[in-house]
Amino acid sequence: MKRSEGVTPEEIRRAQELERYWTPERIEAAVPVDAVQGGENGQGPPLAPGAPGRSALFAPSRPVSSGIPTVGVFLIRSDDGTATPNQFCSASAVTSPTKSLVLTAAHCLKSGKSHRNVAFVPGYRGGASQTGEPGERPYGLFPMELGKAWIDERYLSSSPSDDVDFAVLRVGPNSQGQLLEDAIGRGNTLTAVPAAKLTRSEVTLTGYPGGQKTPLQCTNATKAFQGRFMEITCDGFRTGVSGGPFLEGFDGSRGNLVGAIGGYKTGGLKDNISYSSQFDDDVIRLYNQAVSDAAPDTVNPLGDATTWQHATTAVTGRFHSDSVRNDTGDLIVRWSDGEVSLYPGNRAYGLGKDIQLHKKDPAWEQAKAMTAGEFTGNSTDDLLVRWSDGKLTLYKDVNETNKLSNAVQLKGPNGTWKHAEAVTAGRFGGGNTRRDDLVVRWSDAEMTLYTNVDGRGLHAEKQLAKAKNKTWSHARDSAAGNFVTAAGDQDLFVRWSDGEVTVYENLAAQGFKAEHRLRPAKSAWRDAGLVTAGAFGGGTRQDDLIALWPGGKLVLYGDTTDKALGRERLLVPARVS
Repeated sequence: MKRSEGVTPEEIRRAQELERYWTPERIEAAVPVDAVQGGENGQGPPLAPGAPGRSALFAPSRPVSSGIPTVGVFLIRSDDGTATPNQFCSASAVTSPTKSLVLTAAHCLKSGKSHRNVAFVPGYRGGASQTGEPGERPYGLFPMELGKAWIDERYLSSSPSDDVDFAVLRVGPNSQGQLLEDAIGRGNTLTAVPAAKLTRSEVTLTGYPGGQKTPLQCTNATKAFQGRFMEITCDGFRTGVSGGPFLEGFDGSRGNLVGAIGGYKTGGLKDNISYSSQFDDDVIRLYNQAVSDAAPDTVNPLGDATTWQHATTAVTGRFHSDSVRNDTGDLIVRWSDGEVSLYPGNRAYGLGKDIQLHKKDPAWEQAKAMTAGEFTGNSTDDLLVRWSDGKLTLYKDVNETNKLSNAVQLKGPNGTWKHAEAVTAGRFGGGNTRRDDLVVRWSDAEMTLYTNVDGRGLHAEKQLAKAKNKTWSHARDSAAGNFVTAAGDQDLFVRWSDGEVTVYENLAAQGFKAEHRLRPAKSAWRDAGLVTAGAFGGGTRQDDLIALWPGGKLVLYGDTTDKALGRERLLVPARVS
């Protein structure tokens, strides 16, 4: 056999080492990952095709004793102390410029435990080999390369999303020095499937049922399930088949890869119904990461959508010591249980892991409005809170060390400030370079500008809109930012109840006359919430919007201007029920 170009002796040595571990006897005795996770022994015989009581809609399956070049067993040696450490799933080769990619189900690797001796054996077939050993490896064994598993961050979370139950892996050469596609020929072609085309007329399903180690094959039509999974009815696909491919245009060796057993209930709870997560842009993204050898996803430091559905208030400012040094925006969030968290900006249009500023506290559930600015003259921002009883508290120099320890009461409980529905701090024309001006929207729709607020209280006051006007009662979120010019006085971003989105420039001089419309009425923005603005990437200009959408979806719109919302960057995907 001809060695592939560029293969090193070390890679060959590693393949030889894995071959010594994965003897034919160990491969034959390996149990399905699904069976171990579900507490089964995984060694029962496959159910007979066409068993009594089955509907004719369930297509019969047949074993392929000769094996399939592009489909194989995916071997895993678990280090979790289980009595059955040698485990397996099914997998398939994917054609790529690297000649070394494999696709399987993400749940085959997502157990929270470490693995080793992970390998792909394409074309594996059970039964006795010509040398009398159990099973044959016609193309050899291909070790998974260390750290080369691309799994969507949503599946890596504590609540894995079944929409992305797929993993792309890169394997090294076999012990003969051959890359995967040099040994087996062209792999399967990864093919995106739109949600409207999950129903397909002829798809071949293959996989290795536990206790058999001979690939099972079945061809049937597929249909959409819940609008996000592909469903196929084929007999005998018990534990072990996870990761097995859905192939369209299958010629007996390869085809178009349109799915992999997984997704809903990790592939289904019945031996005659199998599922696949939809192969959309998410799987293409992982494939492209693998081709370009990009860094795999990591667990989202922001948590998942289930958490963000409990966010009640969000403000931005420069709080963390690193952010103050680098003039970067951070996010402070108050949660429904009264906890307060600080998320440092990462200067790359994202946020880092949260720092608790205040533990869960029913008292903080009474914080009805919050904003952040430079009220005390220090480069570290301060947090201004309006409580349910009208009290105003200024927390000076909030950072990862001080947290909320430096409190100054600007106003005691009072009847007036109970009616302040929204407070927005910024640089709105107070005559200095600090973000110490405050725009207040009152319950009667009056709009007021207070300039040069500091640790001693509120001073000069200017009415921007009269009480009981017919416009400002429809305002929802507001934020200060640099949307028109990079420096100077800031602009006021407003989201309205009907979905209109507006930016007002130069409030002190022009009031609300200089209006820029970013989104028309009846836009999707009527469903957004907790909109705030900061400098999260692309320089120190405070022009990056963060918005919370239904389902806990958190989105950043980088480099927004007075003419257009910026590029959408997904920080936390929406929860899918």
